[in-house]
Amino acid sequence: MATHRSHPSESHLPSTSRREFLKLSSLALASMAGGHGAAAGAAQSATLRGAVLGRDNPLAGRIVLYHDSQMYVESVFDAGRIEEVVAHGVRLLTGIGDTAAAFESLFPDPILTTTTKIAIKVNCIGPTDTRWETVRGIVAGLRLMLGGTYDITNVTIYDNRYIGGHGYTAANFDFDGVQPTIASGLTVEHGYYPVAGHKLCDYLIDGDYLINVPALKSHSATHEITIALKNHYGSCSPANICATGNVPKMLDLNTDANIKGKTALVVTDGLRGTYNGGPSEWPQIWEMYPDQTPNTLFFANDPVTNEYWGLDMINAERALHGWSAKTCSWIETASGDPHYLGISDPGAMTVIHYDPAGLPGEAWEASRGIFLVPNVPNPFRDGTLVRFRLPETMRAHLSIRDISGRLVRDLGEREYAAGYSAVSWDGRNARGRAMPAGVYFATLAAGSLQRTRRILRVR
Repeated sequence: MATHRSHPSESHLPSTSRREFLKLSSLALASMAGGHGAAAGAAQSATLRGAVLGRDNPLAGRIVLYHDSQMYVESVFDAGRIEEVVAHGVRLLTGIGDTAAAFESLFPDPILTTTTKIAIKVNCIGPTDTRWETVRGIVAGLRLMLGGTYDITNVTIYDNRYIGGHGYTAANFDFDGVQPTIASGLTVEHGYYPVAGHKLCDYLIDGDYLINVPALKSHSATHEITIALKNHYGSCSPANICATGNVPKMLDLNTDANIKGKTALVVTDGLRGTYNGGPSEWPQIWEMYPDQTPNTLFFANDPVTNEYWGLDMINAERALHGWSAKTCSWIETASGDPHYLGISDPGAMTVIHYDPAGLPGEAWEASRGIFLVPNVPNPFRDGTLVRFRLPETMRAHLSIRDISGRLVRDLGEREYAAGYSAVSWDGRNARGRAMPAGVYFATLAAGSLQRTRRILRVR
């Protein structure tokens, strides 16, 4: 049975008032400007013009990939743990150390008040859904805003179908007797048509802001994946743009001011996911994760950057099975004229990769996507594949150290192609002697960057 906790734990940073958060935002944005991708990021950001928030978006191209293997363990979702991850993920995304202020910073214009209306779009097609625990964590963060005075009855959680059977119930969203609105199905009384023949739901037209919470899923049709951009098929009626317009109409729908201009946050639920087949598949076993499920939440407010990394994760798993990669050229199309929905160039992105199972205090930014991914298998007995991703062809060096930092095995340095690569370690030291069971650390050095991931050997 999943458990609830009243409030997420805060970071060690001091409490921040709403007035002070503006100063912190400026500092955070200044830090975003650095890194290898800064010049490319500035160039592509300049072309975005209206971007995601209907204006220049300072968070365009910025994403947090937050993996925590304890969120979903042996078919049990820990709602309290997920709530803490959501709070921490939003703090990492915004660069603001206080949860309330971090959430507030997402809603700058119109000015946030206690009655600001926020719509939350979920995905409840099939068994691989947006988990209610993830959305509860988001609502818990919203509830902290404005000194705890924000009225969550102004939040509407919706999809174009019955969502009560997916855990979206008053009982699961009760906060001291107050609940957000849970809407199973759409109302379209405004009769507003962002795309010919398709009415947009009233929740978006009446709302001030939008939070998009898709699930991590593949698709068998030509659009190949179904994450943030495609999630809005369920924001209009009839929800058959797949049949009547496919990808071009999907992008037209997302360009509408009621979606593009109101999107404040995108949180992709990758606690579970699919990488093959259509959107109604059951959650699939992921070989790239030792817990066989992604257990990852993506935090952004740029839906295009979100799609890029969702596709990247799906293709990384497909490669393990020897399957062809999904291409999704519409992700690049979405970033250009006339849509300008976000950043699709990885060189212009800032990726914040976080895993509490890594080194103590480990949270690092990689503006060009250089990182270690979970080794397979982990834990391991006789051997494991140390896997990593490089943004371009470059030299990289791999090594294994023990828990005291002593070198166990130098796996060598050579040039690797862009994308995912793997180097095997047989669990032995340089002399060929089998190492005892215990914790070890794989270290990747590429250019001026270094990444380290904890691995576990068992007997």
